[in-house]
Amino acid sequence: MTKPAFHMRPGQFASMYDLHLAAVVALRKAGLEDHARELRQRGMDAPSWHDMLTLIGEYLGSAHETEKIVR
Repeated sequence: MTKPAFHMRPGQFASMYDLHLAAVVALRKAGLEDHARELRQRGMDAPSWHDMLTLIGEYLGSAHETEKIVR
């Protein structure tokens, strides 16, 4: 399976469950309903941000956006 890209930037999500929901929605938009359902179920047991990011990485390719600081 080719992993769909999942774009996020630091501070974008208020909680790890907001991140979880966004990842589930990204899978649904990519037409991967079975994977979205599986991630939704598995994500509810993630005890930390690190575990949630690791889990999401199993399903989606991460593309971290960084902000440029102009001085």
